[in-house]
Amino acid sequence: MSQKTEQATAEAIARLGEYARRSEAQEEKVPATLVKEEDWQGLAFVLDGVKLVTAMEEVRELLPYPESVTRVPGTRAWMLGLANIRGELLPIVDLQQFMGSAPVPLNERCRVLVIRNRGTSTGLLVSSVLGMRHLPLEKQIADAEFEGVLGQYVYDVFGLEDGVWPVFSMAALANDERFLSAAA
Repeated sequence: MSQKTEQATAEAIARLGEYARRSEAQEEKVPATLVKEEDWQGLAFVLDGVKLVTAMEEVRELLPYPESVTRVPGTRAWMLGLANIRGELLPIVDLQQFMGSAPVPLNERCRVLVIRNRGTSTGLLVSSVLGMRHLPLEKQIADAEFEGVLGQYVYDVFGLEDGVWPVFSMAALANDERFLSAAA
């Protein structure tokens, strides 16, 4: 190694050491996480103006709306088509339209939630994704029932300061005969 290389390496190591010391000094100032092990974790998303959460393990991937979705003739309006995602053909469904509402407007906020059921993946277009939510189990509303079309897919409800959070079951959706019948 040349002397310049050795000097640059020593300077980089010294700088990293300084970053580590500064980070450790700040650790006391950062509050402990408010997330408890007994909190339920879900992915929050918006569907027709309703904020919902779904279990993290029910969503395989989160994608922006694909640039190219090929319509499949003879399918229902909510079956938007197929997209090539890293070499895999992924059916894309407008979840909001499937539920009987207006189609999701395609913009920079809409997202595709990729679910997997019975070895098959499906992409569900939603208005937006709000991120991960930690819901305290003590905020679970016992025996709550969610009305309307969403009710058949909601299996739990949490009541928080910022409102009611229904828990949407992707498994219930994926096993719904109507969902499995995309042909018109």
